[in-house]
Amino acid sequence: MINSSMRYLLSDICYPEPAHIGSYTPSLDVYGSYFPAWLICLMTGVILTIFVSLIGRVFSLVTIRLLVPLVPISLILIFSITAWLLFFAT
Repeated sequence: MINSSMRYLLSDICYPEPAHIGSYTPSLDVYGSYFPAWLICLMTGVILTIFVSLIGRVFSLVTIRLLVPLVPISLILIFSITAWLLFFAT
């Protein structure tokens, strides 16, 4: 048999209150329009990836040919997640 405290815990996990779902959506006011924070982090990741690839071309860094499609995607993810953690993680 499940005691009452365990039943309360299970009911809270299985049926969360609507106030707990999506109660925090970070957005920034940019020129009077609110943008979601993830979109700003994605744009930051893309811009930093372009910057790093230009630096790589200047210094003629050669990547492995098989990993060429994975490098920009990985850099975008790394830069976007880092921006999120630095500026929006609470």
